Amino acid sequence: MNFLVSRLFLATSVLVGATSTHVFGQELSRQQLNVIGSASFMPLYSQREYPFWTDTLSERSGGMIDAEVRPFNEAGLSGTELMRLIQQGVADAATPILGYLAADDPMSEAIDLAGIAPDVATAREVSDAWAPVLDAHYSEQNGGKVLGVLAYPSQVLLCKESFDSLSDLKGRQIRTGNRSLAELVESFGARSVTMPIGDVIPALERGVVDCAVTGSLTAYNQGWPEVVNYVSDLGLGWSQLATIVSERSWEAMPEANRAFIEAQYDEFADAVWSEVDKETEVGFDCLTGRAECPLGEPADMTLVEATDADRELLKQKVGDTVVPAWVRRCGEDCTTSWNETLAGIVGVDAN
Repeated sequence: MNFLVSRLFLATSVLVGATSTHVFGQELSRQQLNVIGSASFMPLYSQREYPFWTDTLSERSGGMIDAEVRPFNEAGLSGTELMRLIQQGVADAATPILGYLAADDPMSEAIDLAGIAPDVATAREVSDAWAPVLDAHYSEQNGGKVLGVLAYPSQVLLCKESFDSLSDLKGRQIRTGNRSLAELVESFGARSVTMPIGDVIPALERGVVDCAVTGSLTAYNQGWPEVVNYVSDLGLGWSQLATIVSERSWEAMPEANRAFIEAQYDEFADAVWSEVDKETEVGFDCLTGRAECPLGEPADMTLVEATDADRELLKQKVGDTVVPAWVRRCGEDCTTSWNETLAGIVGVDAN
């Protein structure tokens, strides 16, 4: 058991029922939460998530609700380990990247299937629609409750050589970050290459890959404009995250505390989604110089604007390749849930 887990285990949820305060019409009881946050190397954690748990809840509760937060990557945790801590009630809440759970739990992968949400409005809609499905699923499988779904900025394609459309990708080697992205780019006749983000620049320099997929803002912050020249504005994914609360911890909380945390989290999630859209656009500004870059000197990459034909081709590949492949690994329950919740939004039935 690593250091963080040991601390979580020793300090798990402290409820002091005799001490309460009246905040926003609610009698709150004093409570200390142990939270495993998202990845520390992304701005979401440092700029939004960490301040929410450690500052916002404390300030708005009059100091009654506090949290100790650590990012999952610094704790050496991800995927099934996080869900196990939730189930055991060792962690009161955690925010895993859903794609990290997908290998063991394809139900978690649905809302981040490549290409199903080419814009932020659709990404939010599919996330909100699938959240109750995940809530019921995690409750049964892991003793967890979904507090809400968040997202990182849009995942986009960046290449060394020019391209005008998705059909131009045939024969190129493309770095992808998850299984459905690999399936999508291979459906265009490209070859998918999986590698950590830190290896992408050397791989592009050596010609190991011709293109790569990541967030627009991440690409700028990682210095990708030094090795790539073209970036598509077509969203291929959003790397959604879910904040999952241990049902054991949740049910032990007074009702007023639960209502307060839910209300505050909803406001926090709305702010995150608003920033997702802005950060995606800032990424394009900084990569291309089309507008002022607030992060530093803009690059001069060429923005490849998606055509209607590209959007139609993407939707076709989602229907012909991406969703069917996911159904094969996820099964009948996933098919039913998809058709009841996401088929109408995405415009693709699961069969």
